[in-house]
Amino acid sequence: MDAPKRTLTRKELYDLVWSTPILKLAEQFGLSDRGLAKICERNQVPVPGRGYWARLEAGQKVTKTPLRKMYTPELETVHIGGFRQEASPYVAFAIEVTKAAKRAVAEATQRSEATQSKAVETAPETKGVTAKTKLHPSLREFAAEIRSVVPDRDGTVQLRWVKVHRNSIPRAIAFLNTLAIAFEPYGISFCGSGSRVQFADSSAAVDFEITSPKKRVVKERGGWKFHKNVYVGRLAFQIYGNAEGIRKNWVDSDGKTIEDCIDSIVENYRVNLLVQKEHDDKNRGEAKRREYLAHRRDLAEKRRLREEHRHEFLTSLARARREVDELKLTISAIPTNERLPLEYDRMLVWAKERLAALEARTTIECLQEALVEQNLFPEPDDLFDPEGEPPPKRNYWDD
Repeated sequence: MDAPKRTLTRKELYDLVWSTPILKLAEQFGLSDRGLAKICERNQVPVPGRGYWARLEAGQKVTKTPLRKMYTPELETVHIGGFRQEASPYVAFAIEVTKAAKRAVAEATQRSEATQSKAVETAPETKGVTAKTKLHPSLREFAAEIRSVVPDRDGTVQLRWVKVHRNSIPRAIAFLNTLAIAFEPYGISFCGSGSRVQFADSSAAVDFEITSPKKRVVKERGGWKFHKNVYVGRLAFQIYGNAEGIRKNWVDSDGKTIEDCIDSIVENYRVNLLVQKEHDDKNRGEAKRREYLAHRRDLAEKRRLREEHRHEFLTSLARARREVDELKLTISAIPTNERLPLEYDRMLVWAKERLAALEARTTIECLQEALVEQNLFPEPDDLFDPEGEPPPKRNYWDD
């Protein structure tokens, strides 16, 4: 038996599910009946209801639910199992550089841990060493600024991408301080003076967000119950990076806070910074490529306009030469031993002046001066493209 098609139109799938019981049809595709039903539901393909096949077998009258038309052609195609849509080039690039960044971070962490363990073995024993609790220098200005923000009527304080309840400000600052201290050995520092908040190293910067999630609770007022979203003292931390396949969100739970995830946050942030550097390098390369291609297309357009001007120049020269020949022929054909009418004589004088002007304009010296002035045949050619003609622009985004 031939394997069933895995890519169908909605009409083809509709005909199949209304001609074969879905349980039997699902077996042909290697799916469960529920799995095939979900595919039909996602693609808005109606399926027979319960008892349809029994009534049909008993000879009873049955009705088919009509298939609705989709006005977007892309939605008319259905993929059933075994189909794997290729990731976009941007996602594929992000996945590859994320894998490489994770390996680089893991190797750097192993080297750092090995160095630290040797330092601990050789260092003299110390007692009563306290943890570093002072506010990190990079955070002082931001901390003072967020403390001065006036809360709204819900008690929310927002400064750039930090949006927390006023009671959570000390904890948010302490959390950022812990992160800043943890990032310091890796050359990563906090930056909150612009329009965003981010941690950055010498080559890249990645934004983050801190929020206070709300919880939906039941309130009662005057005997009426209603729902309200209220702050419950929790914090959430999110990284806005380009890495794919790694964690970027941390939220307080009943058994774990975001402070308990510092190591995970630091590691994933380092990965995101490496990925961001690769993205920035790629974007800069793409920008240079687009700029270079735009320059080539500009040269091509200028060459096209120059060809038009060359053609106009030669056409004008040919027209002037023909007029010179015609004027000479006309003037030579006029008898000179007869008394000519005054108007005719004045026309002849004008023709001779016109002939003299055309002959002066078409001399080699005059033409050379015009060619140099209009820069029609320069040497070397300032519009020359060693790569030939650039590819034509296919759409607005093709730069």
